[in-house]
Amino acid sequence: MNQWTFPTQIYAGPDSLNRLTEFNNESILIICDPFLKDSPSLTYVMGLMDSKNKVTIYTDVVPDPPITHVVKGIEFMEGIKPTVIIAIGGGSCIDMSKGIAYFGRKLKHMDIKSFIAVPTTSGTGSEVTSFAVLTDSETQIKYPLVDDAVLPDEALLTPLFVKTSPPSVTAFSGMDVLVHALEAYVATAANNFTDALAQQAIELVFEYLPRCHKPTATEQDRMSMHEASCLAGLSFNKAGLGIVHAMAHQLGGQFHVPHGLANSMLLPYVIGFNCSRNQEVAKKYAHLSAKLGFASHKASDGDKLGALLEAIVKLQRTLECPMTLTEFGVDKATSEAKLNLMADRALEDMCYRFNPYPANHDDLVSLYKKVL
Repeated sequence: MNQWTFPTQIYAGPDSLNRLTEFNNESILIICDPFLKDSPSLTYVMGLMDSKNKVTIYTDVVPDPPITHVVKGIEFMEGIKPTVIIAIGGGSCIDMSKGIAYFGRKLKHMDIKSFIAVPTTSGTGSEVTSFAVLTDSETQIKYPLVDDAVLPDEALLTPLFVKTSPPSVTAFSGMDVLVHALEAYVATAANNFTDALAQQAIELVFEYLPRCHKPTATEQDRMSMHEASCLAGLSFNKAGLGIVHAMAHQLGGQFHVPHGLANSMLLPYVIGFNCSRNQEVAKKYAHLSAKLGFASHKASDGDKLGALLEAIVKLQRTLECPMTLTEFGVDKATSEAKLNLMADRALEDMCYRFNPYPANHDDLVSLYKKVL
């Protein structure tokens, strides 16, 4: 039996930040990426609240948030006892804030009335997902925190922060959206509801991501990618992901490859791998390819799949995404030495179990070798 709810209340559009003017006499903790601290955008956000509330900013946020940073954040939070937490940042910031809010409520019994996520990249969908990824700094292993209680109470989708994103951030985070949707589309827990969300996200990415990568991107282009990210997040939060993510998590942990880029490198090879081993997956992707207009409905499934993969690679090249670890700057001998370790850890990753084919250790090593 499928159960379907959208616990996070979503506000979308240029005026979505007006929601913040409704707070009164609250202790508000803003957790944000360090580079936002003195930005005009954050100053604007502060101006919506600081005359009627006590607002504190916390910026000790780093990529791939370590568990130790979550602990430090909780210790800081104990000193101000916030009633509202607002996370403003990319996936790392929102994931860290999820951990802080979650354990603050669970372990410290803090009276946090509302936890709000304001994504500044169109990529992770973290604002509507029930898990966060935290890293053990010593082992470089990423651990998922999975609980509906980590879901933000509200998500504000505004173009204010994304319209100034650098091209590489736009590219890598946008490819993350595409991978979320394409993996969710064939994940073992996929259903008609998640498929509808994934398909719409995929269509929006192919149309709007190339536009957002250009300096001529409009506010509507940015909003469309923001909404695509959210749609993909809603989809994979129920459907699951797959071995692209299971493997990409290891590339991020070992070599600090940006998550969206790691996903992008692996995506075409994993699609080919899954399609060669699961005919239902092949048919589903073939149908999607025709629906997106990449191939004729009369074409063979093989031609449709080929057209889909061509469209993905064309998008990667348009966005100037490095296609291999070597191109990214990782020495091949260094990456080869980690192959078995990464394969073992990918098999243990929470995303692995949703892949439509049970890839084994050797399969994963072979796939890794394609992106060295």
